[in-house]
Formats: sequence, structure tokens, C-alpha cells
Amino acid sequence: MVLALLQAKDVRHAELAARFSGSAQTSSVIRRVERFFDRHPLCPADVARVVLALLPQTRPREFILDRTNWKYGQTDVNVLMLAVIWRGVAIPLLFELLPHGGSSDTAVRHTLMDDALCLLPASQIRVLYADREFVGHDWIQGLAQKGIPICVRLRRDTHIEEWSAQDWLGRLQTDRAGLLVEQVEVYGQPMNVVLTYTADEEALIIASNTGTVTAIQAQYRKRFRWSDPPGADQEARHFAPVSP
Repeated sequence: MVLALLQAKDVRHAELAARFSGSAQTSSVIRRVERFFDRHPLCPADVARVVLALLPQTRPREFILDRTNWKYGQTDVNVLMLAVIWRGVAIPLLFELLPHGGSSDTAVRHTLMDDALCLLPASQIRVLYADREFVGHDWIQGLAQKGIPICVRLRRDTHIEEWSAQDWLGRLQTDRAGLLVEQVEVYGQPMNVVLTYTADEEALIIASNTGTVTAIQAQYRKRFRWSDPPGADQEARHFAPVSP
């Protein structure tokens, strides 16, 4: 079967059957192929384990958690995906098909991360990048308990210490591109936070419990490799350090 896959460079059963030796009829060989895949199912964890083993990049690795949702006719196709970054590309590792449209919930996310920890220890996860959907006290605290560092984009109404992120942005001076705030509490975790605006005047608030505050924005850009948010390339020297 492996030789047939390599020769055919195709996964269609008829193409695989054509590479088998012998005088059996094609329809008979196709049934053999069908039985093979029926009796030897590959689960996502098997594939993810092979992918991680083949990646030559030095460990620990960087990961992205994201979700994509579209319609197939009247049916929601909603996928929560964990990917590993390699040479600027996000390679899918594990996924969960959500039985509904819209956002994922905390329990499903933690289940996906628990599955990932069956493949590699938390010490091999340098950072997990996530968007504004992936916030909340239970989610962030759960990751911290597992030993998984996170770099996450926050919403305007997220509380940073006693103030909302929008209140912090109100302290931004007109001659500064943004604020750098070190060691403030976000969802019960001490984090470094960058607050700024994009060229479209959209708030860009990024928090991380790993790395220096000056490196957060550059690190988070890896999540937007294909479409950097406007203003994401502003240099750190234009940012003002602010005390809590």
C-alpha cells in the first residue's frame, strides 16, 4: 500500500489499485484497498505524531490556535484547528469539528490542547498564538496550569489590572504609536501587554506571559503571516513604556 501511494501520488482507490501487481480485476483490487483503509484507520493523533517527528526545526516549537467557519449549502462547517509553525507556514496538527456555527467553547479548546499534550510535553511548546476568540479566565488559567505559554490578542473590554484595555488606550499620547505595559494582571495571569491602533484605527491589544514586552508585537505577527494587520510593523522605539 505504501509503494502504491508513492507511485500513484494519489489517494483515489482506483489509482492505487492500478499500481498493484497481479492479474486480479481492477474492481477486486479496489475492494482490497477499501478493506485495507477500513481495517487500518489513521486517527489525527497518528498523523500529528509523524508530522512532529519529521519537522527538523529546533525545539521547542511555536503553535497557532485558530478556527474557520463556512457554509456548505445549509450546513455549518466549523473547524477548530491547532497548527505548528515551520518556516513561516502553519502546518495543521489536530482539529475538532464543531457541531454548530460560531465560536468554540473553553471545554473544547482544553480538550484539543490535552490531545496535543499526549503528543509532546508542555516544555516543547514555546508559545501558543491565538486571536480574540480565545480569551477568558478559565481558558487562560487552564493553559497556565498546563504550562503552556500564550500570546493572545485581547478585546477592548478586557480588563488589564483594574482598567479595561480601552481605558489604557485612552492614555496613549498623540506622538506615540502605542503603549508597552509590563507585568500586569490579565485573566488572573501576570502578562506583558502592547496596546496600539492599526492604520484603520482598529485597536490592536496583544498580551503574552512569555518573552519581553518589546518583542510581543513582532512575535504575534507570525499569526498574520499571510495578511499582517495594518500598523503591525511599527517599531518598538515609537512605543511608550507605561507603569500600571
